[in-house]
Amino acid sequence: MINSKSSPEERQLSFETCSLEQTYEVGSKIASMLSFPSCIYLVGDLGAGKTSLVKSIINSLGYVGEVTSPTYNLIQEYKVGQGVVYHMDLYRLEDPSELEYLGLDDLWSSHSLFLIEWPEKGEGFLQRANIEITLRKIFDSSVNHRNIVLQYA
Repeated sequence: MINSKSSPEERQLSFETCSLEQTYEVGSKIASMLSFPSCIYLVGDLGAGKTSLVKSIINSLGYVGEVTSPTYNLIQEYKVGQGVVYHMDLYRLEDPSELEYLGLDDLWSSHSLFLIEWPEKGEGFLQRANIEITLRKIFDSSVNHRNIVLQYA
């Protein structure tokens, strides 16, 4: 992990991908850098690849089953060797206060890892992120061309 006295350039990693397979490779690299506990925010427009990246991270942490988007139930839980990964998708959240009913404080422990899509919709009710991943779809000739930037807080 990068220490807090690192320069801004050392606290940020940038990746470019041109296919779903490359996005999965980046997710695997990111997974190898994570430690428990952590809270990771994933930021990007619809179709930027947030859920695909999350699937790769969770599978790379050792989860063997299918990883699905928690769009309608807000949170999915995946048990891995190091603990529990909580994948949240807040896109459909109407009001941040709705998160109070999920008992997120009870889920947070030294064995928790939160991957949160659309964190801005839960502002004020979420664990503070120690990593933010921004995904941008680059509109050029490649349909799957993306820029992925990991920023340590």
